[in-house]
Amino acid sequence: MHHEKHHRLLPFGQARCLEDLERIWAHEEHQATMAFEAQLLEAAASHTFEVAGYCLCCDLETHFLVDLEWGGFKEREQQRPNWRERMVCPTCQMNNRQRLVATLIKQSLQGKAQQSIYLMEQVTPIFGWAQNHCAEHSLTGSEYFGPGYASGSVIQGIRHEDIENMSFASGSLDLIVSNDVFEHVPNYLNALAECSRVLKPAGTLLATIPFHSNSQSSVVRAQLKDGNIEHLLPAQYHGNPVSQEGSLVFTDFGWDLLSAVQDQGFQDAAIDYYASIPFGHLGGGMGVFVLTK
Repeated sequence: MHHEKHHRLLPFGQARCLEDLERIWAHEEHQATMAFEAQLLEAAASHTFEVAGYCLCCDLETHFLVDLEWGGFKEREQQRPNWRERMVCPTCQMNNRQRLVATLIKQSLQGKAQQSIYLMEQVTPIFGWAQNHCAEHSLTGSEYFGPGYASGSVIQGIRHEDIENMSFASGSLDLIVSNDVFEHVPNYLNALAECSRVLKPAGTLLATIPFHSNSQSSVVRAQLKDGNIEHLLPAQYHGNPVSQEGSLVFTDFGWDLLSAVQDQGFQDAAIDYYASIPFGHLGGGMGVFVLTK
């Protein structure tokens, strides 16, 4: 029988620039994970298969589900799953990326009492998991319902927050968790400044952000002018748990995001990269932004 206290997920590298990332990709853990993925795909008899592993969120042995949902595809008879968005645990229902973030939340809270935590989501499996595993802490979640609502208002039992103008008091939060949100914000600099404002000194923002690691500069795909959306590039949408229309992507982020973070009030910004065959974190290496006020 495994016990979670015996397990700790550690990054195999930390990057602040492309040169750092190139060294990370040469790391033996990255290479081993890539080789294991290739073996799995070679042996897979169908588009849907399972991978044995250990879910740190549930603290149990399990089989993670892999399929071609959420952007997976076939290429010359070879299937290419979106590892980041699959590897779903049947117990907690969280995918690879969500389980990684949930584990980092759990690890960051170990040994700490009465932490104030804000997740930029409320109707998702990871928020449900947090409600069960962070009961001794102060936990808040929210969704975004559009510009017609004031931050902090409750719509059909769900809290609304505009992360460019949050309702939290300054210096009131210990930890903010953002899963693939910043690319959907019209002015991400305002959102970063707001996160810095509401965090306590030495508070942390953990964020997953679709990241274009080969690009030094971020690219604005769309912007808001006088309340209207102006498209500079063809519109892209990602899934949205509270809207069938999906969420428009405003920005494709490059490495300049890290310096922008520090300009908005954070003392440190880096990307931690994780991969683990035993814990079901495939995909060659997933990056989590760790921003410290």
